[in-house]
Amino acid sequence: MKKEEINMLETIFEAREEDLAFIDERDKKFMSQDKANKIKKSDCLKKELEKIPYNLNWLKDSIEKLINDYVETIDFESYYFEGLKDGIKLKEELK
Repeated sequence: MKKEEINMLETIFEAREEDLAFIDERDKKFMSQDKANKIKKSDCLKKELEKIPYNLNWLKDSIEKLINDYVETIDFESYYFEGLKDGIKLKEELK
C-alpha cells in the first residue's frame, strides 16, 4: 500500500474509533435495561438451582459452569460480529 493510502486509512479508523467510543443517552438506557434484565434472569436461575437437593451440589456446580461457559462464548461471538459488521460498514464508506 502507498503511504498516502495508509495515512488515509489510519485517519478513517481513528474517526470510527471515536464514533464507537461515544455512548449517547439511548445507549445508556439500553445498557441499563439490559443489565436489569440480566440481573433478573440471573436471580431466576439461582432460585431454580437452589431447588436442586444438597446431595446433588456437583450437578448444580456443573450446570452453573456450563451456563457461564455458554454466556462467555456468546459474548465473544457478539463482540466478533460487531467488529465484523463495523468493518463491512467501513469498507462501504471507503467506496
